[in-house]
Amino acid sequence: MTTLLAIGDMHLGRPPAAIPEDLRGRRGELGPEVAWSRSVDEAIRRQVDAVILAGDLVDHRRDFFVAYGQLKAGVEELAAAGIRILAVAGNHDTEILPRLAGEIEHLELLGPDGQWQTQKVDKVTILGWSFPRPQVRHSPLESLSVTQKGTVIGLLHCDLDQVDSPHAPVSRRELEEAPVNAWLLGHIHRPDNLDEDRPIGYLGSISALRASETGQRGPWLVQIEGRDIAVDQLPLAPLRYEALDIDCSELEDAAELGETVLNAARERLRPLAEHDCPPTAVGLRITLTGQTPAAASLGAAAAELAADGRSWEEHGMACFVDKIESLVVPRLDLKRLSRQTDPSGLLARRLLALESPGDEEYQRLVRLARESMSPVLRAREFRDLESEPDDAAIAAWLRRAGRLALTRLVAQREETG
Repeated sequence: MTTLLAIGDMHLGRPPAAIPEDLRGRRGELGPEVAWSRSVDEAIRRQVDAVILAGDLVDHRRDFFVAYGQLKAGVEELAAAGIRILAVAGNHDTEILPRLAGEIEHLELLGPDGQWQTQKVDKVTILGWSFPRPQVRHSPLESLSVTQKGTVIGLLHCDLDQVDSPHAPVSRRELEEAPVNAWLLGHIHRPDNLDEDRPIGYLGSISALRASETGQRGPWLVQIEGRDIAVDQLPLAPLRYEALDIDCSELEDAAELGETVLNAARERLRPLAEHDCPPTAVGLRITLTGQTPAAASLGAAAAELAADGRSWEEHGMACFVDKIESLVVPRLDLKRLSRQTDPSGLLARRLLALESPGDEEYQRLVRLARESMSPVLRAREFRDLESEPDDAAIAAWLRRAGRLALTRLVAQREETG
């Protein structure tokens, strides 16, 4: 069996963002440099055959010395353990990575000058292409020719299904049609699901670089036996952000919100503490949901908690609230309101329909919403969404927006008598 440790975007030199003031003195424990060090240790512990890096190892050319020190230390440890290190250059490190490869022994740059190149690792061929300049507006696969026999693993920094991108636009169809057994990609920081017979997708960032990068981050263990490829992500990031939905339907008093958040945080962090290498710090991006009489005061209570900004210790990790958004709405008697013939009644009837997925009106409303949202969801700014929303997610958004609108309509009617 051939084993690889695959690493996506590292951006060495970029400080971790959106951490509270009381953790800023610990930035050195939370950045991508620590994620790289942890990955090196894991590669040595597992005795992998090679570490492969999918570009943007370095954030900016001004980070040359920081990257040199961190990369050199890790590469030397890996080389001493008999592990090869192969990397392709991305759009961020187009100029700096070739210079670093020239200075650091055993760091092998794959596909320099925009020319496809292969290297043999055990019985597997690693195929790679590096950015020759910061902007490349054509698909690198236009010049790809694969003649190797056996299992081929592609390593590429590119912009998937973005035809006008200046960062090596590649279509999924091109990747699927190439005679390559797996494509491990860099550039987009959201990791894809690579648990497939033929993995094709993004490795994601090695550690959270922005608060919006929620969920698991870390390198990927790639195990290859003949044509069988198994890919598993290893959660080694020192800084992690978690999206946390809290149902406040049973919350009668906004003063109890702090305890509610603490309980939810404990439950979310408990399994993270059981990891072999748990995160040092976890930021929570909280969404309050549900229906409660305390809806009006919950918004102010949430803002007060978010403004505090300080961290606390939970299961051996520093935990902090990055943001709290309240989508809680007052309880409404939809059935009673639906009998009215005014706009409130129409909205109430649609909200009731949105609670019944088998209803024709449910399908119609979701379809119309998807058509309206589609141009926005396809925009570059929203490409880091975990996935395109399904019908249930769209219906949930419609219900939230509809309930807020209905609450205002009812309040206006009561004010005017």
